[in-house]
Amino acid sequence: MPWSNQSGGGGGPWGRPGGGGGNGGGPWGGGGGGKTPPDLEDLLRRGQDRLRGVMPGGGFGGGKGLLIAAGLVVGAWLLTGFYIVKPNEVGINTIFGRYTGSTAEGLRYNFPYPIGTVQKPNVGVVNSIQIGYTAAGTRTRDVPEESLMLTGDENIVDLDFEVQWRVNPAKAEDYVFNLANPDGTIKAIAESAMREVVGRRNIQAILTNEQSSIAQEVKEILQSALDEYGAGVRIEVVQLTSVNPPPEVRPAFIDVNAAQQYAQQVRNEAETYASREVPQARGKASQVIQGAEAFRTQATADATGQAARFSQVYQSYKAAPAVIRERIFLETMEKVLGSVNKVIIDQNGSGVSGAGAAAGVLPVLPLTDTLRAPAASGATSR
Repeated sequence: MPWSNQSGGGGGPWGRPGGGGGNGGGPWGGGGGGKTPPDLEDLLRRGQDRLRGVMPGGGFGGGKGLLIAAGLVVGAWLLTGFYIVKPNEVGINTIFGRYTGSTAEGLRYNFPYPIGTVQKPNVGVVNSIQIGYTAAGTRTRDVPEESLMLTGDENIVDLDFEVQWRVNPAKAEDYVFNLANPDGTIKAIAESAMREVVGRRNIQAILTNEQSSIAQEVKEILQSALDEYGAGVRIEVVQLTSVNPPPEVRPAFIDVNAAQQYAQQVRNEAETYASREVPQARGKASQVIQGAEAFRTQATADATGQAARFSQVYQSYKAAPAVIRERIFLETMEKVLGSVNKVIIDQNGSGVSGAGAAAGVLPVLPLTDTLRAPAASGATSR
């Protein structure tokens, strides 16, 4: 062999003619007294000799030795089929490219390559896709071709949003086999769904009070489309990060929004005043109506009673006109004279004579006042 290191030879490819002992040169030698590199052919020859000593029959010629060697190789190859599935991972096993099942975390086994393969998608990590903008650290860059959308009232809105998704643990095999570009696919479907939802609403509603409903509707449409594609993806959150008019008309939109908010504030104040004053006015009106109804009822009852009393008196009058006439006269005089101090004048000139009494004048003793005075004085003394 050309590289053999026979005594008296040329010293191999690194040797010099006539260079023997410690004077041989080479890439490791310093030219004098340096160590010579190990002889590769010598190392190979020694390994072959040791292997012959181990193998039965002293060589590889026996069939039994070949079988043992083949068995060792096959055993070592089969041992490479063990694999570990970490937490938040799912093992997807295939044999000759055909799906055979999934495995949970722990030490698992599948036929090694090239017969079997194992893919282990991470089902615990939450991935984020930004649409309408890109964020790098603390800096963000707007992407107008993604963020500018047409609304239902033919206006343009600048809308940025974020989609967070993860692999569905129950359908990890669909994610592995059916989705070649997860981020690109989810981003395209999410942008299409957002344009559809925004195109059904007016810009004022999008800018004010319907952002949460927009995000929820986009999430439902996106999840439904991915399920139809068999993507094996679960949408966690759709969040609107920025909703604004286009920069060119943003100041005008701000003014319009401020005016609408002021109008709404005035409307709310008017409704508050109306809700306070209208019940009071209705209460007063109801009180007046009830008072009028009560007066009408009372007046009607009094008139009815007086009419009934008059009818009774009239019936009695027809039975005895002279008696009833006298009685009516006396009752009327009682009512008239009952509340005044009375003085009786005798037309004939006769009366009580005495000091202070004029002829024909008869003072009447006020018994009512006389009886009332002692009662009042007794109540005062108590």
